[in-house]
Amino acid sequence: MTKNRLQPDQLLQAIDFSGRLTNTSLWIMKADELIAGANILEADVKKYWSEIQLDEHNQPVNTSGRKYVQGPYSLLIAYALENYFKALLIHRNKKDLKGWLLTELKKTKLPKCFFNHDLVRLASELKFKLDISEEELLCRLSRSSIWAARYPVPINAEGLANMKKFSTGESYFTAYYAPRDIKRIHNFIDRLRNEVLTEIENNT
Repeated sequence: MTKNRLQPDQLLQAIDFSGRLTNTSLWIMKADELIAGANILEADVKKYWSEIQLDEHNQPVNTSGRKYVQGPYSLLIAYALENYFKALLIHRNKKDLKGWLLTELKKTKLPKCFFNHDLVRLASELKFKLDISEEELLCRLSRSSIWAARYPVPINAEGLANMKKFSTGESYFTAYYAPRDIKRIHNFIDRLRNEVLTEIENNT
């Protein structure tokens, strides 16, 4: 037996892996599930913001004791958007991906392009047009998904930087959440999901 030949169970796993990776419907379904989870948290996010009051120094304070779940909410949204973007990436590169999987069958691991979690960069690579408001929102959501909503610190000190230069050349503050994010998130989800589904359905 050839040393590097896959065992029958490994071969079945490799075939299953290949099928799942290149199935855009699974990526879209996972995005929809993540949004459904985020929508459950959204009710508490809205209540939290509605209960904020200002103290004597005009600083916001939470007097209700409600848990702050804006971070986890943003995390789920960012993961969902990433799945939509990657469904489009797969659709546009399915032939190359299947060829790559055939040559890399023994490794059965994701191609490097799938390790990108920067939503702005994904949009740029896919030529998905963003206005500056959407770029700012995706930048903040990426910050949440990469570390800010998951850990108390990033993997290195540079990750703590809270200013980022955007495509306009101007730098913006990115370490915050705001009540208006919710409506903007819904608008962007609708636009992205519709464009992804339309392109996949029209080119299948």
